[in-house]
Amino acid sequence: MSIKPLDDKEVRYQISQIKELPSLSHSMRRLIEIMQSEISTAGELESIVRFDPFLVAKILVVANSSYYGFRRQVNSISKAITVIGADQVKTICICTLLMSLLSNGDLIDSNSREMLWKHAFACSRIGAEITKIRPWMNADEAAALGLLHDLGWIVMATCFNEQFTAIFETAARHKVPAWFVERQYGLGHSELGKCLASRWALPEVFMAVIGFHHFPDKSSSFKTEVRLMHLVDVLSHSRDYPGLVNEESTLSQCRELYISEEEWEEYQERLESIWPEVDLFWDLLGDNSTGGAASQHGH
Repeated sequence: MSIKPLDDKEVRYQISQIKELPSLSHSMRRLIEIMQSEISTAGELESIVRFDPFLVAKILVVANSSYYGFRRQVNSISKAITVIGADQVKTICICTLLMSLLSNGDLIDSNSREMLWKHAFACSRIGAEITKIRPWMNADEAAALGLLHDLGWIVMATCFNEQFTAIFETAARHKVPAWFVERQYGLGHSELGKCLASRWALPEVFMAVIGFHHFPDKSSSFKTEVRLMHLVDVLSHSRDYPGLVNEESTLSQCRELYISEEEWEEYQERLESIWPEVDLFWDLLGDNSTGGAASQHGH
């Protein structure tokens, strides 16, 4: 696909004219708030979920799946939270709402939608795993940052769809990550993600991670969180691009966070148990699962 690159002036102008950026639902905002809180309760979580039929349906699908092996039918949100665990329910909810954004207007083809969703879910799980060893932030916040760090691809698909398609086609053809080639088209998903995060008035740590997760040394704030999410992003992409884990830019971020070679290798080994979980939850929560396409859910 031959697409003329956009210059900076044109990109800034088009962004200023965007009227149809996806909106942040009340449920998503409240979930982000409680995932950042150290003292949220299961009751607060239930109060957010119980009035959203789509979230209720998805949570009950997961709670009654063979993955949890509960012998009796789970037919209430309070029971589902007990069976699944409050932390996992929060992640499931944001994953479900993220799917509705990825399905917005069917602009993102099914393969790209699956790839972006699985990457986001894998990052949430990897981030939560790392915080077990390195408690720089609570696991909930790490999961939320992992889920939302690539919001820019949604903006690009919605507002610059021809460039979005060309970027991923070029990346696939050259067998490199999409962010390696996006500048050829005058775009950067990190900057576009910051635009959406600003519209949504997300907390500053999300702005920093979304804007600088590929270039953590350029971040002027929340350096630990940005560096951590950079490493999480690398780990999630390592199944397709294994060389990323040993690049000097990656290893320098490990050194900045005092992560030894042995610890870095341990995180890579933990991925083996995360990928089957990612695939399973895509089957349960993706837009091919019970409950209908997420694009039918109005947020």
